[in-house]
Amino acid sequence: MGCGKPETFTPCCWDTTKPLEEKLPFKDPIVEVGFGNGDFTVELAKRFPESPVLGVDRWHPGVRALVHKCQNEGLKNLFVFNLDANLFVQYLLKPAQAAAFYFNYPDPYFKKKDIEKGRRLLRAPFLKWLALKLKDGGKVYFRTDVKDYFDYVLEEVKKVGDLFEVKFEFDWDLPPTKYERKALKEGRRPHKLLLIKRASPPLEDKEVEPLRAVKISSYDLSVLRPGLELKDPKRGYFMKVERTYRGEGVDLVETFVGEEGFYQHLFVGIFRTKDGFVVKPKSFAVGVRSVSWMVENLARLLEGKGEGQTEEGSSTSTQTPLR
Repeated sequence: MGCGKPETFTPCCWDTTKPLEEKLPFKDPIVEVGFGNGDFTVELAKRFPESPVLGVDRWHPGVRALVHKCQNEGLKNLFVFNLDANLFVQYLLKPAQAAAFYFNYPDPYFKKKDIEKGRRLLRAPFLKWLALKLKDGGKVYFRTDVKDYFDYVLEEVKKVGDLFEVKFEFDWDLPPTKYERKALKEGRRPHKLLLIKRASPPLEDKEVEPLRAVKISSYDLSVLRPGLELKDPKRGYFMKVERTYRGEGVDLVETFVGEEGFYQHLFVGIFRTKDGFVVKPKSFAVGVRSVSWMVENLARLLEGKGEGQTEEGSSTSTQTPLR
């Protein structure tokens, strides 16, 4: 996972304490989304040693496995992100920044209800975001052994047909993934799709923001029971409390928070100060409005003031926003 401020990212760094409040600074990065055990990502980094290779996945065991492989290989151009792909692409990449995206055998979500809920990643709205973040002539590589999923993606590509040139063979021999070797052994052949950017969509880019911290005078951690959920239907925000932890100098609240179809898993700390306490994200988080909304509402609940479904830009009741 990238650590420190964006201008001081360290290859392979496993640091879950630094928030991201700026766009990523990498020049012409190559991005693999959903890297599994990370073998293909390592091969990308070796094949393109002069290019930054960014691996993005929200599966924790895979992230740890890739970090270890990156460190063992001594790779200096590989950076690992434990994040939702929608969040990463929409907020952290600049327009016309990426050289290529790779999608190797993504989860096809066979069930009808999953498809209807939009859990398949390569849908028309996400393809538009990929086109916005790709440089002119940038490429999307997609392969799957599920014909139904391949046909589905083709239909989604047709909806944004003016954005990409479509090819059905890759322009270089991609290294096989662990899953591909298994599929070939079992008689399932890969279906390939190469999309080459030829236009940008009329999308307004999304900005990263400083994460909110809120000052409170006192609190009761027991009010944050596991499973507690809050929603803001108007803006599509949601949060869920997983667990709370008592600690030395800081108590922690483990949460899920999200908006517009993606979520983050993060820890919020309650820190003692000279004149009270401060509630703020402690673990790796991306500065988006739903996180600030969550912090404000957690502060209200901790002080015993109930839910605070505030409008954008406003603070909650008498809590004092520090940023």
